[in-house]
Amino acid sequence: MKLYLDDYRRPPRGEGYASADNYADFLALLDQYRSCLELVDLDYDLGWDSRFTGFDALKYMKRHDIRPQHINIHSTHITGRDLMMRYAAANFPDALLTGTVTRRNY
Repeated sequence: MKLYLDDYRRPPRGEGYASADNYADFLALLDQYRSCLELVDLDYDLGWDSRFTGFDALKYMKRHDIRPQHINIHSTHITGRDLMMRYAAANFPDALLTGTVTRRNY
């Protein structure tokens, strides 16, 4: 299963993603699909009114021993993306780690 977290963007069409636009819904997807995670694709910012970020999702995965095969960070938030990449590299050494930047279209 492929999971996608972003408050604004939608996952690529036709790729078979389950997606969430907020932290709580994403945690529900993680718990539902924890045993068959192929890819987790994360944004850092989750909206101006959210107290959570994609980094919090990574920390949740670490605490609950959820280990996807592939982690992609697609945030345009440079500091947040770098933080998430370093954390994922240190805590998910068996996962393929990639970073893509997807621009918002306003």
